[in-house]
Amino acid sequence: MSLQQSRPSTMVRTEQGSAPEADPDDGITGSIIAIGFSVTMNVLTLVGVMAWGWPAGNVMLLFWIENVIIGMISLVRVVSARGTATDGSRLTVNGRPVRGTPGRYGLFFTLHYGIFCLVHGVFTLIVTIKLGVEPTFLWLGFPVIVVAVRYLVELLSTWFGPTGLRTVVSPQQAMLQPYPRIIVLHLAVLFAFWFTLGGGDGLPAAVLRVLDPIFALLPHRFRTDGVEVILILVVIKTVVDIYTTRRATRSG
Repeated sequence: MSLQQSRPSTMVRTEQGSAPEADPDDGITGSIIAIGFSVTMNVLTLVGVMAWGWPAGNVMLLFWIENVIIGMISLVRVVSARGTATDGSRLTVNGRPVRGTPGRYGLFFTLHYGIFCLVHGVFTLIVTIKLGVEPTFLWLGFPVIVVAVRYLVELLSTWFGPTGLRTVVSPQQAMLQPYPRIIVLHLAVLFAFWFTLGGGDGLPAAVLRVLDPIFALLPHRFRTDGVEVILILVVIKTVVDIYTTRRATRSG
């Protein structure tokens, strides 16, 4: 099941038109705060694995839990959105517009996004066990709390309130926003699954040519599967976080 642009079979897509007028700030302030927090957390994650002994498996598990948290926050946005798709964006199934209440959109999102998270979770669990995990409060519980607070602050500061984005973003638009992140990170976890089980053996030569110079920058004592996998995931996650956070904190 996937969200796509257009095909004859049953699926969901958006039709784009002209964008609505946005506030002059256009969510820039909220974006800067959220992106800064996200980049800082990603850098600390890598430092934690390399310098503080944070188990790499814990980081993989935290990435998956973060996707679940994003899904929960997105569900709140879907069911509380009060905007209309004035930009021409609308959900369609088999080319026909889907009409429904925010609650129905929320139910669809829960099922669809939940399938992504479930598949993602299976591969993540395998990689987590392979890399090693310590499910303690300090190494896992506290980071989960920090991540949850980060997204809750973003929700309260940019979504709710008299000038919040909930007044201009439609349920359909809110439902589609988290998918670019989870799709890209899903592919990244599949790569991690492949890399950790095979130790890099069997990776395409083009991929190895890109990765080897990056890994060569690491001190020899850090040339482990765990550090190398987390390095790649942190780089990918940072790029995706910047893109998706900017989209989630602006009205257009």
